[in-house]
Amino acid sequence: MESIVKQIQLYIPINESLSEEIYTLTPQETILLIKTGYNTLISAKNSVSSLTNDEIYSNIRGEMKGTIENLQEKISVLETDLKLKEESIEKHIGKRLSIQQENFEYIQSSQMKEREHMQNRIIELEKELYKQKDVEKEFTNKINEEAVKIIHHELESMKTILHEKDKQNEYYKHTFDKALEKIDVLTQKKSVVSIGKQGEHQFKEIATSAFRDFDSFELADVHNIGGQGDFHLKFKDFTILADSKLYSNKVNSTSRDKIKRDLKKNDHIHFAWLVSLDTTIDKFDKAPFMFEWLTDNKCICYINSLLKYEEPGEILRAVWYCCKILYGIMVNDESDNKEINKLREQELKVREIAQKMVKNGRERETILSQLRGNFDRNDEYIRDILNNETNKLADNYFGIVVEWWNSKIEEAESGESIKSTAIWTQFKRDNENIGDMDCNSFKDILCSFLKEDQYIKPKTKAGALEIKNIRWKSVTNEFVAAPPSKIKIQTKLENEFVDKR
Repeated sequence: MESIVKQIQLYIPINESLSEEIYTLTPQETILLIKTGYNTLISAKNSVSSLTNDEIYSNIRGEMKGTIENLQEKISVLETDLKLKEESIEKHIGKRLSIQQENFEYIQSSQMKEREHMQNRIIELEKELYKQKDVEKEFTNKINEEAVKIIHHELESMKTILHEKDKQNEYYKHTFDKALEKIDVLTQKKSVVSIGKQGEHQFKEIATSAFRDFDSFELADVHNIGGQGDFHLKFKDFTILADSKLYSNKVNSTSRDKIKRDLKKNDHIHFAWLVSLDTTIDKFDKAPFMFEWLTDNKCICYINSLLKYEEPGEILRAVWYCCKILYGIMVNDESDNKEINKLREQELKVREIAQKMVKNGRERETILSQLRGNFDRNDEYIRDILNNETNKLADNYFGIVVEWWNSKIEEAESGESIKSTAIWTQFKRDNENIGDMDCNSFKDILCSFLKEDQYIKPKTKAGALEIKNIRWKSVTNEFVAAPPSKIKIQTKLENEFVDKR
């Protein structure tokens, strides 16, 4: 049985258009659409009209506060979990590093023992070769030639094996250094070995720069050879054994005893430098550098806090000149009063200059500390001003921006994004009487309610935010039931309601 229908006339704005699907609805679907929209509109108006502006703002603020508190609790829990995981990772890495370092030390010790054994074996074979030459007359030429061939063959074999062992040892060292560098990158902390390497590198650069114009100067890196210190500074007249330390505390007696042993092992070296780059040396910290005699021809110089001076290279040069005078006395084997007086005058002059340098350094540190404090106070004042302005703008316009955002923007599939400048332009167009809000304040409010992974910050302060996975809402006007003569569009009613507010 066909339904009895009637035709009614509705009016919409001339610049609006309806979806083509509306014209395909049945009469029953059409009347259901109109009644549903009308009831929804009346219900919304009644519920909204019963609330004041303060109540609406209070409700929104309460919801935002609850959301923020929940987020803060989640952030606190995540930070605690992250801290526990970091501590566990650091312990694990530290344990792995300790094991690798022990393995490397064991391998290095084994290689050194094997090297010494090979060298001793070569010496023994060379002695046998000399013995063969001494008794050459007692044996026939044929037997002698065969014996020499055998010994030479063994020597070559031993040298080849020793060379291969050296290459293998170098490979293990290179692998261990790479492992240390990777661990430093992962943990962002330097191990004891890497800190030592850093100190050696810094001292090498300073010494090379300080003595580059000295006659016949040569710097040999010998830290891989036991009992030789870190470096040998070779000059025309004498050689200096140097050992650098990059400690956070004072250099203790253990390091002093070690350099004493190293100097005693090297009979041809008369001087040794124990250089502390950042800290002082225990019991020898009364001056920038101090001397200690072991014997009549062996002397140790303790250099304190080398990197804290403006010109660390000049300190090393001053120490070298003192060593040169001492060496002249050693070579001449004289105790002439003139030489002693000259030495004392030189030492007093160097000490006086060093004390002046220390005083200037302290004065400079005081001035820099005052400047840093002044800059910090200015930064606090600027932050207070900016925080007050930002909070004021957020309190005045936060609710307006959030309400407008919900009415104009919706979530979209991955890949779609909108620049904040385009959103700001449309916001100004919809809110002409916005007052003193500018684009930067608008971006700050957007950042306050959007998630951090939802937008990309610009490289400069004046740049635009790129907000991901959003799009403009499509314009879909819902009809409001009215007399047949005229029906208003829902969007127009909403705008009028906002104007009344």
